[in-house]
Amino acid sequence: MYKIKLEQIDSLEVDAVKESFNRLPKTDHKDGQYRLRRYSKIKLSDDDDFKYMKMESEAFNQSTDYNQFQGGVDRKFEDIEDEIIESVFMLEMCDLFLNSCAFPDYHEIEIHQMRIITKDESTPVSPEGVHQDGYTFIAMVGINRYNITGGNLLVCKTHEGKPIVDFPLDSGEMIMLDDRAMWHDATPIKPVSHAVQGWMDAFILTVR
Repeated sequence: MYKIKLEQIDSLEVDAVKESFNRLPKTDHKDGQYRLRRYSKIKLSDDDDFKYMKMESEAFNQSTDYNQFQGGVDRKFEDIEDEIIESVFMLEMCDLFLNSCAFPDYHEIEIHQMRIITKDESTPVSPEGVHQDGYTFIAMVGINRYNITGGNLLVCKTHEGKPIVDFPLDSGEMIMLDDRAMWHDATPIKPVSHAVQGWMDAFILTVR
């Protein structure tokens, strides 16, 4: 099984979901004013339409063993919109992820739809620093970048090791990691022009 794998999602399908990131809400969490997010658990529906459906909503909680920044607390987010869950993009993204993990189509996936917006000179993309997430496999999918520099994905073999991956995810690029074997982080984003706000949009997928 792979430790790192890079794939590409069809650009037309990516373009179809970009506008939905404009509707991501802020929250009252520690990072909720600049890391906008929706969160859902989904799995393949049991009808003949071969579409993914949302599971019952629940709070997201990470152990402090994996997240020293916001671990150990329940974080509630609004669900990902139905039109995105039911999109061709979502089906392609999830199917590619599960197939790469050698998991069946009906396996449950946790999905974070995120926009990180610029604030001041530098905005942390990964405030928890170099970390693992406590899953079996994770995936990061680049969707859009606007008026920013930075935001490079960093992947390391050990917590203290030098990055063996160091680049920003372009639109539709999907990188998958064995979360038990690899560590990851990201560089902060900075605005190119202070006249308008910048942002970075991505989907994060996790499976156990």
